[in-house]
Amino acid sequence: MNRKRSKQIHLEQPEMGIKKATANGLFPNPFAEMFWKVNNIPVEARELICKQCDWSIPTFYRKLRAATRPPEGNDGKVRGVSSAELASIKAIYVQVFEDTLAKLKATDTRLPK
Repeated sequence: MNRKRSKQIHLEQPEMGIKKATANGLFPNPFAEMFWKVNNIPVEARELICKQCDWSIPTFYRKLRAATRPPEGNDGKVRGVSSAELASIKAIYVQVFEDTLAKLKATDTRLPK
């Protein structure tokens, strides 16, 4: 059965995706800018941790799962993550948070005209 629509549906799509917009610093408003800067913290941290510790993304999540749900007989120790890796991970998170805070403070909260 062929049906014709009385009006065509036009979906509004931005000219560039979120990744390109955030990379170029183009945001529709200050709220969106702040939201995407904060929302990008886990991604930035994961990328830096994987690079520093020479892990793949699946390895990152495997180590994370072991850290959040250690076996009961393990006395709460994180298996598979060394003390040096934990120190690097902590330093990375501190650096990512400081960078994000600096970006947030630099955000222009005036609405565009």
